[in-house]
Amino acid sequence: MDSVKGILSDIDGTLYFKGKPIPGAIETIDQLREKEIKLLFFTNTDSKTPQNIYKLLKEYGFKLNEGEIFTPLVALKEFLYDKLDSKVYLVATKEVQDEFKDFHQIKKDEVPDFVIISDFHDNWDVNRLNNAFKYVIKYNAKLLGTQGNKYYLDVYGEPVIDTGSFVQMIALAANVSPIIFGKPSREYFIQALNRIDLPASSVVVIGDDIESDIKGAHNANLRGLLVKTGKGQFYKASEKDVKPYKIMDSINSILELL
Repeated sequence: MDSVKGILSDIDGTLYFKGKPIPGAIETIDQLREKEIKLLFFTNTDSKTPQNIYKLLKEYGFKLNEGEIFTPLVALKEFLYDKLDSKVYLVATKEVQDEFKDFHQIKKDEVPDFVIISDFHDNWDVNRLNNAFKYVIKYNAKLLGTQGNKYYLDVYGEPVIDTGSFVQMIALAANVSPIIFGKPSREYFIQALNRIDLPASSVVVIGDDIESDIKGAHNANLRGLLVKTGKGQFYKASEKDVKPYKIMDSINSILELL
């Protein structure tokens, strides 16, 4: 661990949980900066814009730069920027739909080239999913998912079905292979690694989700450190094939390992 020069850190469940910072996490981030560790905060949160995630962390007291936030929406935009003539059907929150206002979102009888499934908990209407399925199976629209999480924990710590489950449901029904932009996609981790501009051997991933954070780290040949906060509190080694490089009580434990 003495070779570590950079950290890719998850956010929800790792830096904060149930609407509050993890005790000591703010101070830990400050101390990592003092050690000149390069940091990138990457997340599967796809219901909020990167700007609003940044504002939330600032309100909690974290000292960071907006450019240190990397989300599936950033990766998705990069994918679509050279396809501005393409039409999209976007299943997302109103906040995220507004974020994609520069792209051609279909109206009335238009048929999309891409169907994008994101978090849509503010309008959880099954008809939106059925329309997405129709465009994929009937018109061969390409299915894109902002991330691959099966579920997440809400502000009360209760499990809620997440984007990945909806994407896989449509993919299974239409017999297609979706493109996933968030964790645990190898490409997403490589994009994050490129942003921090360090070799994989000098970087570790810290997160609370064995399926998205640790499995994703393995997919990109990175070491994954699982914290026992957020989802990590439910981890049982005997029930999982994916094994973390190390298990830590919280993100604060990284200072001891370094």
